[in-house]
Amino acid sequence: MALVKCIECGTEVSDKAEKCPKCAYPISAKDNEVMTQVIEQTSKKLKKQLLIGVVVLVFGFIFLFSGFLIGAIVFLLLGLIVIIQTRISIWWHHQ
Repeated sequence: MALVKCIECGTEVSDKAEKCPKCAYPISAKDNEVMTQVIEQTSKKLKKQLLIGVVVLVFGFIFLFSGFLIGAIVFLLLGLIVIIQTRISIWWHHQ
C-alpha cells in the first residue's frame, strides 16, 4: 500500500482507496474507466453576483406591483446593472 497525494486537495491517501476521505475526489479508477477532471469556468463569486442581481430585480418587481414607484425604479435599475455587469464579467472571463 502506497500513499499518493489527492489531486484535488493535496491530502495523502492510500492508493487502494476509492476516493479521498477529505474531498471525495476519486483516487483509483477501474481498469476500463477513464477519469476526467471537470473544470468549472464560471467562478462561484460571479454566480453569487448574478444571483444577487436577480434577487434585487425581483424585489424591484415586487415594489412595482406594491405601488412603491421610486423604490421599484431604484431596485430595477440596480438589479439590471448588477446582472449586466456580471454577465459581461463572465463573458470576459471565458474568452
